[in-house]
Amino acid sequence: MKLAILNLTGGGASGGHRKYLLNMLPRLAASAEIEAVLCAAPTALLAGDWLPLMHKISYVPCGPFRPLRHSPDTGLAAALEAFKPDVLFIPIERYVNYKGLPVVVMLQNMAPLTGTKTGSGLKERLISVARKYETEVALKNASAVIVPTTCVKQYLAEQAAVPESKLAAIHYGCNAAVAAARAPAAFPFAGRSFIFTAGSLEAYRGIEDLVRALPSLKEKFPGIKLAVAGGARPATMGYFEELKTLASGLGVSGDIAWLGNIPEDELSWCYANSSAFVITSRLESFCFVALEALAHGCNIVSTDSPCLPEILGGAALYYKAGDDRALSTALSSVLSRTAPERQVTSTAAASRAADFSWDKAAAATIDVLKKAVSAA
Repeated sequence: MKLAILNLTGGGASGGHRKYLLNMLPRLAASAEIEAVLCAAPTALLAGDWLPLMHKISYVPCGPFRPLRHSPDTGLAAALEAFKPDVLFIPIERYVNYKGLPVVVMLQNMAPLTGTKTGSGLKERLISVARKYETEVALKNASAVIVPTTCVKQYLAEQAAVPESKLAAIHYGCNAAVAAARAPAAFPFAGRSFIFTAGSLEAYRGIEDLVRALPSLKEKFPGIKLAVAGGARPATMGYFEELKTLASGLGVSGDIAWLGNIPEDELSWCYANSSAFVITSRLESFCFVALEALAHGCNIVSTDSPCLPEILGGAALYYKAGDDRALSTALSSVLSRTAPERQVTSTAAASRAADFSWDKAAAATIDVLKKAVSAA
């Protein structure tokens, strides 16, 4: 089977998309079922210093995806003509028609379909409308749709009228914790207990829950601090400013470190040294940071929002999104644990992380691709 992987992004890619490619590309190429892989992506994404180099994988540039364009650009069409793939795999919510070949797409972002707010401004609203339309086109026209969790599969079958026969739930794999971790260069809370959360600063992340919970936590644990890793993009700078204004009004500005986007080794240190890791998201299709927290053996508190319990299982305490009092209670329980209790929870988290395998994900993905080819 000759496989063409088309990364039809607007030009870049999220951290999760990059992790997916880094882990899946070599496994797909290593399979005896795959004769060759053509990987196409916008020039900004095809960075030769991070994508794997293997004899079965060839890389070609393509133009950034544009709304309403469902045929390959001239350069990509020429590359496909020369490669002659059996199936197109688009690991994002996009669709392209090339000579009627079977197309397998993957849904990573649930926000457009559910109407979840991601940023502010007219441009952001227009982008959300366009993404919703393109997601619906992809779901309708694809031969098969890969989703990262069963709760997404259930949503698409029940709420988006996607035939269940087209849907395959395949969990992402879990990467091992970084061996050479180091504290962020400007980390202000050395030697202090701190709560940690990570992820891009998007409105649906619900980080205000943590800010609101912090004053009551400080009454019980006077030295406790909060570290937040993740950056804001232009459309979410307003949300970031709202968070800082909220913190100032509650008198906890000096207890929060906004770390921004930090490298993997610094992230790893924060996970490993935190007193508790918290996920406050209102909506996720998967959530890589949940896996990372499990891999680091964190003591975790999470919202019960879809799909987080599916990932974290019994390795976390849960609260209802938006209920900062319930979050404070759950965190108080975690922060009060004895060292042996924390170790039991840490072991359970690491055991849960081991359930998520990139090898299993690759094998399941190949099965979906083969079925799409056979049905064509």
